[in-house]
Amino acid sequence: MEGTSRAGQAVERYLREGERICWQSGTAPFPLLEGGERWKIIGKWIGTVAAAAALLALYTGQGREWRVKAVALILLIAVLMLLSPVVERRSLLGQRYWITNQRAILMTRDQTFYYMELSEIDDFQLLRDRTVGDCLILGGCLFEEVDRQLRWRACHPKTDIQNDSRRGLAQGLAFFSVEDGAGAAECLRRAA
Repeated sequence: MEGTSRAGQAVERYLREGERICWQSGTAPFPLLEGGERWKIIGKWIGTVAAAAALLALYTGQGREWRVKAVALILLIAVLMLLSPVVERRSLLGQRYWITNQRAILMTRDQTFYYMELSEIDDFQLLRDRTVGDCLILGGCLFEEVDRQLRWRACHPKTDIQNDSRRGLAQGLAFFSVEDGAGAAECLRRAA
């Protein structure tokens, strides 16, 4: 509950004058190896171990003196790749989402805010049966990406990296495994 109250305090400071919350949620707990992600993650793990083993075999088997730093670097990269799905899940579980009368807002685990003006959301999709909760995809620019990399895109809102004048403004957001996704979709329909 403490995390929820801190998130509430953070968003209250982030809201504009006259802006009010119409819907809110956090990421519902989900298993690391759920649904369609299971084989992607297992494949990533197998591929990482195989690639690291091949690199180590090539490097150490050339008959020359090998350096501990090079072996350590290969192992470090492999460990980071193996841990990335766990880190991604942890990041997602720390996210909070709001739809106000003006914006759709995503707050990351480290309390970084991203938003889309409701008037600038060209389209949205409500994905069901992909996770424990619903996934709400905001912005047509994400529709093709979410089949391949829904979790990654949920952790990394699509922003215009060329334009730093409107900090936190996103071109696309993914609200991952939310409760009452239908309620969020209804808020967006009313705002359109």
